[in-house]
Amino acid sequence: MALTLKRQLTEDEKQQILAKHGRRCWATGMTIPANQPIHFDHIHAFTRGGVSELDNIAPMSGECNRQKGMLSLEDFRVKLRLQKFFQGGDTLTLGNLLRHMKDLGDIAGFGSSVEIHEVENTVTIQSTNDTFQHDLYTCPTTGWKYFYATFPVTMIDSDDDRDKNIGLQPRYLIFDKVFELFRHFQHHPVLLPSIG
Repeated sequence: MALTLKRQLTEDEKQQILAKHGRRCWATGMTIPANQPIHFDHIHAFTRGGVSELDNIAPMSGECNRQKGMLSLEDFRVKLRLQKFFQGGDTLTLGNLLRHMKDLGDIAGFGSSVEIHEVENTVTIQSTNDTFQHDLYTCPTTGWKYFYATFPVTMIDSDDDRDKNIGLQPRYLIFDKVFELFRHFQHHPVLLPSIG
């Protein structure tokens, strides 16, 4: 059912949305208490081209709707998850984030042992569960060898906070910067390899 450029929902339309989604906040999945009003918001932001159709509208708690602002609901969910992670302290690093993601079950593990073998113009990277083979290039200016690859998160590790010592390059994560980087990658994915 189209709601072309219509910003106010009728009671019947609100009931249709509640029948589909229940009285749950679309952003958090939490039940909206009976004594709190339900806000109805665009899943894909109206200001960013989201259509005003019932399939693109979901219930939200008033608090979440105010915090969300102009973000899409998916981006707002990422923001909420990041806020939860950053409640853990001010000096959080990649290692903290990997442990947090493992605790939540988002990743199976990280920091698996890796062996690298170079044969002529090929490099083979082998971990416990995976083997990757890639072309090996040599920079004509520096003579350094390099390759392009995408690896699973299980092969990522962080040297911070080992044996109560700070790692070689402890980069403390900052909420605003991490969220800004996440949003930037959505529109400029070509920068993922160079920045990430």
